[in-house]
Amino acid sequence: MSSLGSFLPPALALLIIVRRGSKPRRVKVATLWRFPILISLLALVTLAGSTVPGILTLAMYVAGLGAGTAVGWFSAQHVELTLDSKTGTIMSKPTVFGTMMTAGAFIVRFAVDYVMKGGLDGDARTPAFAMHHATSIVGFTDALLLFVAARSLAGAWHMWIRTRPMIEQHKAAQVEATGQK
Repeated sequence: MSSLGSFLPPALALLIIVRRGSKPRRVKVATLWRFPILISLLALVTLAGSTVPGILTLAMYVAGLGAGTAVGWFSAQHVELTLDSKTGTIMSKPTVFGTMMTAGAFIVRFAVDYVMKGGLDGDARTPAFAMHHATSIVGFTDALLLFVAARSLAGAWHMWIRTRPMIEQHKAAQVEATGQK
């Protein structure tokens, strides 16, 4: 039964992902960059304490940055934006595809963790595998940090690009409503 308890956190996370994906949320344009910049700085500070990476690790870094940028941009494309013409509030709601993509990324991450820890029975061969490939695993996790940073920056960038016309539309409507030039 204790091994089934390890499924509780991922199941809870998937529930939260699905619930958040089904409800509209306010886009706070003024603070859109706050979290991506914080995550990026933390990732860079973490990597600064690492040893000089080898060629395989550098390749993983480049792949992580490229994949994170593509996924962040693509994820932000799969968000429905609506503008409340009275208040100027922009609401976002992920599409079903966007929610499935986020949930899928989480499932893949859990599957890798599951395999590295030896599955339900804690197979003794997995730790030896992990120790033999420790440098690659550390490089991979560092690349995942860069992936997350790039994903959040690219997502914020694309969201910023998408919200600009909506903000301008609202400003123009306000000027027209007040009769100002």
